[in-house]
Amino acid sequence: MPPAPRFHITPIEQLNSEWQSLGRSPAAVRALHRVAEREPDLGRLVHGSDGVPPACRSPFDLIEHMRNARGRRQREEAARLVRLLLHQADVDPLVSRVLVQALLPGLITVAAKLQWGRGGDWTDGADFFSELLSTTWLVVEEWAGQDRPYAVLDLLSAIRCRLRRQLLRAKEVRAPLHPLNDEVLTSLDVRPETDLEELARILIDLRQQGMRVDEVQVLYAHHVLGYSISELAQVTGRDRRALYARRDRGQRRLCA
Repeated sequence: MPPAPRFHITPIEQLNSEWQSLGRSPAAVRALHRVAEREPDLGRLVHGSDGVPPACRSPFDLIEHMRNARGRRQREEAARLVRLLLHQADVDPLVSRVLVQALLPGLITVAAKLQWGRGGDWTDGADFFSELLSTTWLVVEEWAGQDRPYAVLDLLSAIRCRLRRQLLRAKEVRAPLHPLNDEVLTSLDVRPETDLEELARILIDLRQQGMRVDEVQVLYAHHVLGYSISELAQVTGRDRRALYARRDRGQRRLCA
């Protein structure tokens, strides 16, 4: 997790404080059991199996289980749990709340990459993070019920892109109305964004032409969204060497 900014982020504190009771509430436990009945991987954690006692009796326990993931296998399991939570998010509104809590470390990473909204229309980092949470809820609601193999990466990428567009619009509105020469474009950070958009379109075209999905996803996340390979390994639960191999293979096809 990236270091916290110097100011207090009240929305994060409120979210975690609320979760202490909500994550153990009877309603949340019922929602977890409803999902566990539909998803065998979660069912084994909630109900236990073959004499193994349950590891997660409540959503609070589930989040702690995911946060304590160590090693490739456990990180992959945590990523699968996010995938199935998104798949079942339309079963009960509280499932979406569990999902938001599971994404919180990734949301803090997104906020740090976007410099906590610096240069945007927000009054401070807390105001920006409130907007980030609102966007997260919107994306989760829009995608509820979808089965996405890379749910963690997809969700964080979508959230980051929406907030980044707001930042860019704010910079454009506040910029002085000078002729759009190279110096002005650079100050507005428009030229890099245009290049990134062009790369994104190229990747979409290559996917349609047959490039493997995993190669496109790694290239898009690494070069367009700016995630490092280490960060991708953390949010997807995949081995860094495998991600490097996909990136390098995709780059060779991109330059062919």
